[in-house]
Amino acid sequence: MKTTAKYSLSKINYYLIFTFLGMFLMFPAKVYACACCANVGTWSETSQKISDYEFNEINRLQFSPTAKVNQTQRDENVGISSNSANYTFSVVKNQRRWNLQFKDEQGKTGILTLTIPRNAVSFKTDLYDNSQGGGSGALLYQELRLEGKLSGNGIFTKGITPDTKFRLVLQGRGNNCTSAENFKTWNLQVFGSRADYSFRGSFKP
Repeated sequence: MKTTAKYSLSKINYYLIFTFLGMFLMFPAKVYACACCANVGTWSETSQKISDYEFNEINRLQFSPTAKVNQTQRDENVGISSNSANYTFSVVKNQRRWNLQFKDEQGKTGILTLTIPRNAVSFKTDLYDNSQGGGSGALLYQELRLEGKLSGNGIFTKGITPDTKFRLVLQGRGNNCTSAENFKTWNLQVFGSRADYSFRGSFKP
């Protein structure tokens, strides 16, 4: 009788141990998931160093093969030797150095070369549309803004000067964590003493 009671007590002890162990192992996963959760009403704009993880996510982005030029208020783009509205587009990446290759509707080409900077501006806001993100948090509108100096050739040559800069804005929806899958569209602005134009496009799913 004592042996049976002792055996039953051992079974209960093992059950309790495994139950508490399971709860302990589940807790960090929940904490990790909620670290990316966004609260309703979130709004932030910060300048920060791009971490290795964030750079890897940026480098994972795959651009769709078309781009459109954005018309300015004066209906003229300064610094481009092309009147096309649509371009065939591709990006060749070498770590932080990217070559953005454009071909217009007449077959004229040009390359814009930029370097992904060490810092970026991150903008996030709740659009108050009750959209839910991962982990039951709010689904935010996101921008990651990259800015630096730019060089170019071909149809872009006449607009390139020592003060020519770019601003590449990655746009999408997501939670508080950066992920390549969150970004859906991009906007590239080029500006300087002889340049004032911009392009837009999308990312492959």
